[in-house]
Amino acid sequence: MINHIITYTGKSFNLLEPKPEMVCIEDIAHSLAYQCRYTGHTREFYSVAQHCVLMTRNPDLPGDPMGKLLHDAGEAYIGDIARPWKSLLSVSIGHGHCGISNEPIRKFEQKIQRVIGLALGLDLTHSVKIKESDVRMMATEVRDLMPPGFTAKEWGIDISNPVKEVIDPWPPFTAEIRFLELYNGLRG
Repeated sequence: MINHIITYTGKSFNLLEPKPEMVCIEDIAHSLAYQCRYTGHTREFYSVAQHCVLMTRNPDLPGDPMGKLLHDAGEAYIGDIARPWKSLLSVSIGHGHCGISNEPIRKFEQKIQRVIGLALGLDLTHSVKIKESDVRMMATEVRDLMPPGFTAKEWGIDISNPVKEVIDPWPPFTAEIRFLELYNGLRG
């Protein structure tokens, strides 16, 4: 079984036994800059990196700035699993239950986040404030990037409180540079 990926900088990242020395902020920035939110179903390319940068830069969104910037850092190694797909893993399939829930996925994501936190010397535990900020960013993304008429009601998400700033998508290279600049600025 293949249990590792090769990163942008050439590191081998073991998905089953991740270690801090396998983590590199340049890999995180690059990968997130080239991953499109909403599995690519936006009107224009909009990266996970830009989502993180905009969330961090907005002073009206609560939460620790570094926590906001790196809240999706684990996706650099395991990809952005669409919320509806995570939900479907826990529902009945056919006549019985599929025996899979999204809880192992969450635990796996949390494990990767903990290793990233250790590597960078940070506590990346998601707070309620960061989750609130993430939902407000989703509301903004739905308003600015999703097909007209999409409401996200079927997702069970309140999108009535988007941020004022209108999203203007960046190309991946720009998102990567801005992510790294913001990270380095926050590190001091």
